[in-house]
Amino acid sequence: MSTLVASGSPKSVKARIRKPAAIDIVSRLQRVDAELSPSERRIAEVVTADYELATRLTIAELAARAKVSQPTVTRFCRSLGCASFSEFKISLATTLTVASAYLKSERMFDDDAGQLAHTVMMRAAGAVRECLDQLDTTAVGRAIEALAESHRIEIYGQGGGSAALAEDAKLRLFRLGVPVAAYQDGHQQRMSAATLRPGDGVLAISNSGRSKPVVEAVEIARSFGARTIAITRPGTPLAEAAEIVILVTIAEGSDVKMPTPSRYAHMAVIDTLASGIAKKLGDRSREALRRVRYTLARIGVAIPTPSTDPTPLMPKQDTKE
Repeated sequence: MSTLVASGSPKSVKARIRKPAAIDIVSRLQRVDAELSPSERRIAEVVTADYELATRLTIAELAARAKVSQPTVTRFCRSLGCASFSEFKISLATTLTVASAYLKSERMFDDDAGQLAHTVMMRAAGAVRECLDQLDTTAVGRAIEALAESHRIEIYGQGGGSAALAEDAKLRLFRLGVPVAAYQDGHQQRMSAATLRPGDGVLAISNSGRSKPVVEAVEIARSFGARTIAITRPGTPLAEAAEIVILVTIAEGSDVKMPTPSRYAHMAVIDTLASGIAKKLGDRSREALRRVRYTLARIGVAIPTPSTDPTPLMPKQDTKE
């Protein structure tokens, strides 16, 4: 016999509360931003403007600052997986205790450009932090191993974001002495994949995971025995096609005029892979990097560091080339 529960009862309220992944409340807020109502988004703006202040406000004070009703604040808290405003404040205070240094800048801005810079850069920092929270380090380790052992690496990406990231990944890897190429054109991606063989590697980058040319190129490369690594979202065709998948899920903001935050997360993953590959290659990568820095230092464009800049050891005329 089934039991009916009144729609306003505590049990029904608890049933309606979303149960997000076990991540900190700030990452959770960023992840659900696109799903919030306009009123809830105003509350989110008040909270993100000053996290510490938000932990001290009463529900009435937060509602007044956001110009919404107190029930709307309660709905906002439930959208984040919290049963009440009190639980939301406790979760936020806990997050601040552990990671406050990463959630704010000590500098305060009173001009439009400064406030814009604060918003963009803190969103970037938040995307990287959220990526780290969800990162499958086993997959990252396997990707580093596979790419470090590859005879050559082909990188595929399409669209404004992924195409630029593919090129950035190429620039990170060729300095290690690794034969690498990046392709943004779909036909070239397919042709490149058809030339691969066992011992070669592919790195595919796609935020949507649904770029058909990239997916097909990965399938072709894998059919010829190449190792295939993808940086993409879960449950996508690219995630299904690749052998090793580094999953990155970053919620996109509602303001189309702002940069796509997932781009920063993907860049962080690429830098992690490149650093891991450099470590795996050891002396080989160190020698390649030394040569690169030396050739740049000869024309005076390398940023000097105490341990690696050879400029003081070279004749003065060399730096004037």
